[in-house]
Amino acid sequence: MKTRILSLILTVTLLLSAFAGCGSTDTPKDNPGNTPTGTSSDVPETEPDYSWFEMPEETGNLIVYADAAMGKSVMTPAIWFFEELYPGIEVEYKTMSEDEFQSQIRTEIPAGRGPDLLLFTSMDISDIYKTMTTGLFTDLNPYFALDDSIDLDEFIVPVMDGGVQNGQRFFTPLNYQMPLLVTAQSTLDEIGMSADELNSCDGFFKAAELFHEMYPESTLFIDTFGGALEISNTVTLYSNLGFDLIDYDNNEIRIEEEQFRRYVDLVKKYYNPNYDPSEEDLFEESEGWFNSGWAIHTKNCLFDDFSVDLRGLDATTWRLRDIGDEMVMLAQRNLRGGITATIVMNTAIPTGAKNKLNAWRLMKILLSHDIQGGHDETRFGLTYFWTGFPVRRDSLRDFLWMEGMEEDEVFTQYMEIVQSPTEALMLPRVYRKFLSEEILPYVRGERSWKDAYKRFLSTVELYKDE
Repeated sequence: MKTRILSLILTVTLLLSAFAGCGSTDTPKDNPGNTPTGTSSDVPETEPDYSWFEMPEETGNLIVYADAAMGKSVMTPAIWFFEELYPGIEVEYKTMSEDEFQSQIRTEIPAGRGPDLLLFTSMDISDIYKTMTTGLFTDLNPYFALDDSIDLDEFIVPVMDGGVQNGQRFFTPLNYQMPLLVTAQSTLDEIGMSADELNSCDGFFKAAELFHEMYPESTLFIDTFGGALEISNTVTLYSNLGFDLIDYDNNEIRIEEEQFRRYVDLVKKYYNPNYDPSEEDLFEESEGWFNSGWAIHTKNCLFDDFSVDLRGLDATTWRLRDIGDEMVMLAQRNLRGGITATIVMNTAIPTGAKNKLNAWRLMKILLSHDIQGGHDETRFGLTYFWTGFPVRRDSLRDFLWMEGMEEDEVFTQYMEIVQSPTEALMLPRVYRKFLSEEILPYVRGERSWKDAYKRFLSTVELYKDE
């Protein structure tokens, strides 16, 4: 087992992502109200002076809480590395359910009890951004800035900056997903659009609207579950378009109605309460065909998404070629013309943690190439970060475990897309609730837009000020 920890240095990098119109390729005009929380615009313009900061003192303990579902595959090997490097430190490692996480955030952590390091997802904490405003988490900027074993340029900086609020870095992303979409060239030919036109927000909407006119019974994104179209389309589009309801830096709602309604109207257009793929002739060639390009080729959906699945993408490429079609791959553009990644797993150090130095050491291990690019031999060789791409750049190739795969132009394009996000967000679980309760009644025709939007804004406003 390797014992060295490959490193990273924090250099504060600015990526001012201010709002310009949907799909614009011009230099955006400054509009902070439409710049998402956690993007690079939250990073201070000048590198701060951390000469006052000293690393925490040595202690003999480390308490770690991790998400029960996803945490084990990442945290267990990281702790093995930690125990090898620091054999004299006693590690207490606890996996927790979603309800337990909520309880810890509300009770133990504010009281200075509980873990030294948290590993969590968006489902574990109802709203990470609101939680960041409470001062529960340590600002990690001084740690990154003064640790000589760290270099941010080795990472996907816009994703790493997803944990920044008001210039402070409260959590560190470990992996992320991309809005990577695939469609068939035959479909684009049929609706009269080119692949280049899809590389804008306006182009995406145009393609979606033209496709629906030709195939009103088909779906926007592939769906093999049935009955979940309204919420899956709603959440997928919301994330891909880079919406973020609340600007906590300025304590204001950031939604612009015209943009928001355009998004919701597209969801409404594709809403089909009777859709059930099990009743279609989609599985004649087996489910494998459906998941490997068949649904795209037969126009049962406009897009398939491959946020983490290179082997599935490779199978789709060859399947479409076999049936005389061609795959078109792209990253869906957000409202600002950039690309919004979705953060999956994160780490944070509570402000009241008693063993911060050891927590920081473990965090660096989680960011090392050994973990970011590693594979779990006990889980059929799956990567430790099987839920998303590693934030470490030099780990991506190893992560994709290329055994038997040809590094062709599709692979090269895939690599470029994966490393191209301009910002990163973690969709708060409570936002899904707001969309479901206040917006979906409009999608289903149960409320007018005016009523639905008014209720939505009122709900979000009340939540913001709680």
